[in-house]
Amino acid sequence: MKSVKRLSRYTSILLSMLLMLSAMSPGLTALAQEKANAAPAVLTYEDDSITAELKATEGTSLPAGAALTVKALNKDSQDEAEKALYAETEAGLKAKASEQGTTVDGFTAYSVKLQNKEGKDMTPAQGEYTLKVTYKEATAPEAFLNSESAEKGVTLYQKTEGKDEQNNTIYTMEVTGEEDTKITADANGKVQAVESMITTLQPIALAWQSVTQAETGNVTAEVSEPEALSSDPSERNTNETGGAGQTLKDNQVRFKFHVNNKNWSEQDQYFSNWIVNIVDEKGDPITVQELKTISVNLDMPNVSIVDVAANIKLEGYQFKKASAKGYSDFQKQDYENIIDVERNFTNLIVWQSNTEPYQYQYVENNNKFGRDRINRDGDTYNNHATITFVYTKVTPLTEVETVDSQQLGVDIQMFDYSTPTPEDTWAAYGDGSLKQGRLKKELNDDGIPVGAMGSMKEKPLTESFSTTSSNYQGKANHLFRKDIYDNPDTKGTFYYSSFENYAYWKESTAKIDRETPYDFTVYDQIGTPSNENAYFYKRGNFMPYNKIEAGKFSSNSNYYDEDGKKLDEESLRYGEKLYKTQWSGAPEAQNGNDYWFGMVMSSSFTQLEGGRYNGQDMIYEFNGDDDMWVFVDGVLVLDLGGIHDAHSGSINFATGEVQVKDSRNVNGSAVEIFHEPTNIKEQFKNTEKGKSMSEEDWDGNTFSDYSNHEIKIFYMERGGGASNCKMKFNLPVMPKDSITVRKEVTNINEGSYSDVNFNFRLFLQDNDATVADEDTIEKDGIFYSLAKNKTYTMDGETLNTGEDGKFTLHHGQQAVFEEVADRKTNYILQEISVDQDRYDEFRVNGQAVQDGNILPSETEKGKFIVQTDPLSIDKNAFVTFKNHCDAENLHDLDITKEMTEGQESNETFQIQVKIGGQPYSGKYKVNGVDAGKLCENGILEIKAGQTIKIENIAADTSFEVIENYDKDNYENPQYTISEAIVDSTTDKAAGKIEFKKNAKVEVTNTKKLGSLKITKTITDDSKVDYMDGDPIFTFKITGPNNIDGQEPQVFYRTLRLSEDVGKTASITIDNLPIGEYTVEELNTMRYTCTSDNPQTDTVQQNNTEETKNTLPTEFSFTNKLTNEDYFSHTDVVENSFKIGEDGTVTVEKHKVPEGQVPDGTTPVQPSNE
Repeated sequence: MKSVKRLSRYTSILLSMLLMLSAMSPGLTALAQEKANAAPAVLTYEDDSITAELKATEGTSLPAGAALTVKALNKDSQDEAEKALYAETEAGLKAKASEQGTTVDGFTAYSVKLQNKEGKDMTPAQGEYTLKVTYKEATAPEAFLNSESAEKGVTLYQKTEGKDEQNNTIYTMEVTGEEDTKITADANGKVQAVESMITTLQPIALAWQSVTQAETGNVTAEVSEPEALSSDPSERNTNETGGAGQTLKDNQVRFKFHVNNKNWSEQDQYFSNWIVNIVDEKGDPITVQELKTISVNLDMPNVSIVDVAANIKLEGYQFKKASAKGYSDFQKQDYENIIDVERNFTNLIVWQSNTEPYQYQYVENNNKFGRDRINRDGDTYNNHATITFVYTKVTPLTEVETVDSQQLGVDIQMFDYSTPTPEDTWAAYGDGSLKQGRLKKELNDDGIPVGAMGSMKEKPLTESFSTTSSNYQGKANHLFRKDIYDNPDTKGTFYYSSFENYAYWKESTAKIDRETPYDFTVYDQIGTPSNENAYFYKRGNFMPYNKIEAGKFSSNSNYYDEDGKKLDEESLRYGEKLYKTQWSGAPEAQNGNDYWFGMVMSSSFTQLEGGRYNGQDMIYEFNGDDDMWVFVDGVLVLDLGGIHDAHSGSINFATGEVQVKDSRNVNGSAVEIFHEPTNIKEQFKNTEKGKSMSEEDWDGNTFSDYSNHEIKIFYMERGGGASNCKMKFNLPVMPKDSITVRKEVTNINEGSYSDVNFNFRLFLQDNDATVADEDTIEKDGIFYSLAKNKTYTMDGETLNTGEDGKFTLHHGQQAVFEEVADRKTNYILQEISVDQDRYDEFRVNGQAVQDGNILPSETEKGKFIVQTDPLSIDKNAFVTFKNHCDAENLHDLDITKEMTEGQESNETFQIQVKIGGQPYSGKYKVNGVDAGKLCENGILEIKAGQTIKIENIAADTSFEVIENYDKDNYENPQYTISEAIVDSTTDKAAGKIEFKKNAKVEVTNTKKLGSLKITKTITDDSKVDYMDGDPIFTFKITGPNNIDGQEPQVFYRTLRLSEDVGKTASITIDNLPIGEYTVEELNTMRYTCTSDNPQTDTVQQNNTEETKNTLPTEFSFTNKLTNEDYFSHTDVVENSFKIGEDGTVTVEKHKVPEGQVPDGTTPVQPSNE
């Protein structure tokens, strides 16, 4: 094309997508040069993005006093004229591109104006000019740089006036003269400058264009947009569907069809104007951001409508169905008898034969039901039917945050098989139950399971689980949910369940670095591989080699749990839509599903004291299918082998118990099978590993405390059907050849956390050291040097010991040193800066530290060092230091709730309490009474006058108290702290527990109060005879009416208008809770209220220094004397009834408070009698 030729003379350049105008040169502001009293030869302009120069040539002069403005047009401008000019320019460029057979990938348009100082337009109509625009930073659209189009270029256009066939003025965008224009760009295609000779100062546009084609299956589409420019921008985008040259509506797309290898006369013209209306499921139009004409090349006349719709790109939407209305009956070939019944169709046929006219034919699942004849009217080719594509709004998939388990010491290896490996006849499905005993009890020397029977007897499962196998895909990471791992109640627990979250790893054909862990993507959503009517497809599945996509659902929904039982209809995820797995590239995939795969998960761990970790039993749990075997120290402990339905098992390392939950599939329902529980020690019997162990290695049926072990899980999907995986374990895992140091404080409040700092040092065996000093320890003739500047991880953060070799832990934290030394290396650990007044007993890995290992500090007076004996990495990889609090180091935190002086409240307030930086979850007392109350998530409930007590908190532990108060009705609470170290009392009470003191926090609330004023006026024409008694008016006040969960109070007031007071009086009621109030004047015998009654208004706050000048909310009532035959009451009373213990009923009369002061200043407290 012409622009390509021109550009090639200057530089080689790439082409790409639309360049937004505002990004190119936002907010251009004119800067012009002006020569006094003379017509300038050159005008210049500069802003943040460009410099511009306008020269007059060939005798043309520039206006004296003019300044040049070169302003980038912005389609989102607040200036309607600028927006219209932008739209007109865009349409003109697209129309020109349509003529050229190109696409406009991006453009920058500028208005060029001359103005005087007052802003008056001085732009000449015509002349001879040279305009040069230089970019301060070479620029191109973002996608431009990635364009693979072989035919592309950049062109300068200018708005040009012309006439149409009816002699109407029209404007088009025309290419500037080829010989008169120079475009300079760098080798990457970024434009640096453009210079052109022009004869008018009409808007210009620099446009990037290309010829691109996109293929979809059988369909090849070329996208362009033919659209004529109107001289009136307001007329654009309003035309109805018509010929191929007419404007489309905002929600319309035009298709042009060409059938390859067909020699049909004029077929391209006839099939050039198939208009599609784009709507959502409600029938509302969906705007297509780029109005398009899509040229589609077909290999055959019959095309799936899904393939056609794939050419329309609508972000956030997915094609659902197509419908036609206004076609003729396919069977009758009567093209004049139009059927206006809307009907869905799945295929479109582009049809012509010697005996039939050009037509579209509509097909629904192989049933041809409609003909749509194409009529030619001059250059216009119209079919009759109205075609509609319906799109569904797509909800994006959302990802779950996951744990970096690789860093923590959990190694995951992934495998993918082209066939079931071993074959599916080994440990076959049968009735869906487990097939135990298929493996030998111990792994071979390569760490691979070995078959025990059938076709795999004495054969290692190398092809299934060896990293030397061609089936090995690589290492994986980030499968387990971070929210579970970090939750204080489940801290340190690795958890994944396909019943709750879909996990996608990668396509099996995608190549990765197999030694670098590749992350799973774990979604909030769940997926299934099939729409079949079976319970195991009606729940979340595990298909790591099949992705799911937003909006692409299965016909199945979530109705069954992991055990094959129907979900309770009250379950949160009952009936949730299941996403359908998408086609896998695996060569042997079944219906696009990669069903045959394996996973090996392994980690080193330590059997902590009592088999408990973070206050919970150490347990490994699994539920899923198919084969799943758990080996500990190379011995098979949990056997869930065979091709089977989802079954479960667990290993409890605290008790040693091993449980299996099994079932068989009977007529599509799961029938439970019970297995006798066994234990870890029993599983080790008669194995080589078991024979090598002594009784010291055991504690009952489980391992002895602080012994090191390796767990290795082998998992496979071989059945070629549903696949499920749920895994949960809270083992204290650690990387191989690492040292893990853990800190715990005993006998403190079990529901609280302690963020007291405990400092440690690590000393490693040093065969080169010869002298003991402050950085070197000598023990039994072996020297140990301080581990300075060593990297370690803690709570997912990478830290360093620094030059002093110190690292700091809180209660419940652990530091992991990876690969600090060879696994045979010995080491010594020290806890330093220990205060024996606060901690009176020390244990390391369950053993009491003897006095010889409690050493006085040489650098800190009164402090001590707790030191271990020499330990070895291979035998003592996990070390726990436990300190027992001295009785004097156990303190209380008292939280008292008060109301500001003069105010009362019976409300229940919520207090958020953190101890040690974490929400408190434990017992507490109210006013010294232990009522068995348990705090959850740090939320405590308290009333005014009450005190909450939390006990047994160690000194230096931080605390934080924040009230969750009603901001609409209460002032920000005031906090005070006593008997503690104060960090803050602004918006919260934050501090630290002080040694030998019980901390006290007081939270004081102040209600937001205001006033209302009732004014009563008797009309001047009312003849009031005070000899008949004073006029007395009674008002019922109700409010506040707008506080959720609180009934409004109701009380009464009277106004007496005596002769001394006159015909107007007021009463002001102070100290009312703010909010909406209703005041109603009650009926009297002599006076009629002529004003609105009742009246409602809002009482505003006025009880603080900032609000004290707020006036009372006024309610004004006017009355007219209408009956002179009655006397007025002299008092108004409320009656109340009291029943004594003997049953006697006593009537008590209470005079309603009244106001008589004309200026309304009498304060009267509200009453709820």
